[in-house]
Amino acid sequence: MAVQNDKAQSPATLMDVAKEAQVSIATASRVLNGSTRKVRNQSYVKVMEAATKLNYRPNAYAQAVAKGTAPNIVLLVSDISDPYFASVSQGVVKAAAERGISVTIGVAATPHEELEAVRKSVSTRPRGIIISESEYTDAPERQALQTELTQYEASGGRAVFVLNRNLPFPAVDMANDVGARAIAKLIVDSGYTRPAILKGDDAHRSSKERLAGVMEVLDEAGITVDPKAVANGKFSRTDGYAAVMQMARSGLLKPGEGALYDGKGIDSIIALNDVMAIGAMTALRANGIEPGREIGVTGFGDIPYSADVFPPLTTVHLPLAEMGQAAVDSILSNRDDGEATGGTANRLIYVQSAPDVVLRGSLPRR
Repeated sequence: MAVQNDKAQSPATLMDVAKEAQVSIATASRVLNGSTRKVRNQSYVKVMEAATKLNYRPNAYAQAVAKGTAPNIVLLVSDISDPYFASVSQGVVKAAAERGISVTIGVAATPHEELEAVRKSVSTRPRGIIISESEYTDAPERQALQTELTQYEASGGRAVFVLNRNLPFPAVDMANDVGARAIAKLIVDSGYTRPAILKGDDAHRSSKERLAGVMEVLDEAGITVDPKAVANGKFSRTDGYAAVMQMARSGLLKPGEGALYDGKGIDSIIALNDVMAIGAMTALRANGIEPGREIGVTGFGDIPYSADVFPPLTTVHLPLAEMGQAAVDSILSNRDDGEATGGTANRLIYVQSAPDVVLRGSLPRR
């Protein structure tokens, strides 16, 4: 009489087969989903025997993914209206279209939304998933996200991050710290000594790296930043505007009693991304202060709008479209990542290892 087991109640999964055959999920996938990657004969036999025993039925779409024939890529961003993400998305869509691949764009603003979006994306079996999102490196969803993507890659898919999170997947990155030190050196060399700094959340990777680079250069130059001069603009134009407006209402910006830097006020604003810088310039004007004349302003990113605002924004150039293209190239490349996805661990794709500073009218020499 046949022995009843839990597998009689639901279809066997790829993970079940791998466990039964005592091989990795990646190896089981290559055997059962028709991958062209080589598998040792002994492993092949073990997987086929386990699949027969468990009555495993391969997923047709998973086979397409493993063979590299799935027709689409999923791109996840936190805010499609943000020019930063729009530029990255443009690079992804253009590079994919040139290869006959469609792109589905999803929006997820928080780590929780990101995890749920990845789970939904994985269920549709796209050829690849590109994540250009929150960068919250200590989020509680981090381990669950890694597990979802590891299983997805084991079935033949590809996952790539735009900006590294130190997870075991390829990541398109740029030298945040190098760019931050370069813009801070320009500020110092231009004669500014009393900056206000607009940063992002403390757990946001790019904000942490850029802030550290800026503070390092200022410290080397003997400039002590007033603690009240550092505000959280949350990497958004609205919050950058609000942060500067709050400083102005509190009497911190202009010279006078209670102003920053022992009553001298600020002479510059260092925003760690462009949209915060643009919001800051609007807030300065609302308080009768002319950016680029009375107070210098810098950004980070060189989004398309940075050259069009007045005065044009001095910033750190990031090749945003090229970053999107590099992510697509990684998805569609021919790579053999070994027996497990750990073979791609911490693979950084540097599009630009030394970001350029673009000097414009918002930071005249004093």
